[in-house]
Amino acid sequence: MFLIDWVSSLITFGIIFALYLLVVYRKPDVNWGSSTQAQTYKTALSSAHRLQNIGDHVKNYHPQILVLAGKPQHRPPLIDLANLITKNNSLMIIGEVVPQKMSYKTRLANLKEGQKWLKARKIKAFYNVVDDFSMEEGVRALIQASGFGKLSPNILLMGYKSDWKTCNHNELISYFTILHNAFTNRLAVAILRLPNGTDFSHLNVDIPHTPVHGGLTANNSTANFNTIDGNTTGDLLALRPNRFMHADSNLNLSALGTSTHNSLTIPMPPPMPNQRALREAIARNDIVYSTRGGSCVPKDILNAMSVFNTKQENRTIDVWWLYDDGGLTMLLPYIISTRSTWASSKIRVFALTNRRLELELEERNMANLLNKLRIDFSSLTMVEGVTDKPKEETIRMHEKILSGFLEGQGDVVTEEERARLQEKTYRQLRLREMLQQHSKNASLVVMSLPMPRQDTVSAPMYMSWLELLTKDMPPVLLVRGNQSSVLTFYS
Repeated sequence: MFLIDWVSSLITFGIIFALYLLVVYRKPDVNWGSSTQAQTYKTALSSAHRLQNIGDHVKNYHPQILVLAGKPQHRPPLIDLANLITKNNSLMIIGEVVPQKMSYKTRLANLKEGQKWLKARKIKAFYNVVDDFSMEEGVRALIQASGFGKLSPNILLMGYKSDWKTCNHNELISYFTILHNAFTNRLAVAILRLPNGTDFSHLNVDIPHTPVHGGLTANNSTANFNTIDGNTTGDLLALRPNRFMHADSNLNLSALGTSTHNSLTIPMPPPMPNQRALREAIARNDIVYSTRGGSCVPKDILNAMSVFNTKQENRTIDVWWLYDDGGLTMLLPYIISTRSTWASSKIRVFALTNRRLELELEERNMANLLNKLRIDFSSLTMVEGVTDKPKEETIRMHEKILSGFLEGQGDVVTEEERARLQEKTYRQLRLREMLQQHSKNASLVVMSLPMPRQDTVSAPMYMSWLELLTKDMPPVLLVRGNQSSVLTFYS
């Protein structure tokens, strides 16, 4: 074309380039139906089939997480933690259980709103909703049906149920049964407890519009969190209240049936002096959130929401590796420490020993093992005395926690169970004392989760153990693998 008429060629090229810039600038929310989309689908399908025929090897282990978070907007810390582990490398599926039967239109609206939030946060995850199920049945369905082939979850991540002492008895049993179902289906389990909980559904949010059909250029948001007065506090999100699913620290199954929300509706806040800042933030495509009344969100709540999403210096991750469950308790904190927001974190490893005379030898053996696993740790502490009797103060604390379950109807803690499990209970009490001594000021504590053996320990007794381990502590992640090895090393 340039050889025939170079002037016309330059004019044609200039017109086409101008039209391209116009489309890029306006960012139309359209789907051009390009052949690239068809090829992407074909490539993904072929890769999934090939992956299905490849044998598993520990070197290629990927933590694929099913997060019981309900709506993604409601529990940012839970999603952020899962994203730290799976970011750009593994599968993350966010599950929501809705007890009512949903119409197709309502279901589609919920899915779009959740994906919109994830896209604004630049989080690569899938969001799945099951309806017309009880919590226990819905979670079982998610565990068994989420993913396909090798792209299926192998870890169940959920929030700690902090209201277990006051909630409906059926809710407590359901929460306890969910743990059993996960282990029965050969999933590892991780439970996150934060000092302020993980549920922030009481906040309102305005999510910037981003095209979802894949035009020439996506309207990527910076996803900065802004208070209504315009103060930036980090990359953070939350959403308005919704009580479809509460699978974390504020699980409330009895209240699920009262929800009548069909789609996201952002209530208009009352006139306030800072409305100008609100409009400016929306114009910048920032994510704006506020309380129900439209006022600013307190700074302590913002900090609690951004605990896994804000870069800080001099962080420490304490790992209490208590059981040989395949190495997942050690792998997850290592992955977290490699992320940019936690890159400067120091890993401190704690392990138990009952051989006081061979303390140095066991410490040397553990250090050699960690070096072979290529775990970069800053310190290693062998803790002794886990079999000693706990302090009277700690024993009284445990008795106070269980006081509401010693009498009455239902699944109560009997004297026979207390006597039978006294040794295990004392072990958890001693672990609490050690945690308070060594890890009170850590940024994150990753600890082996006690095994909830069915027909051996009741739900209240088991939850009392978790309460003691995590009460008055920094963020705690309790982890239990499925006995499959996830770590390897070369001699």
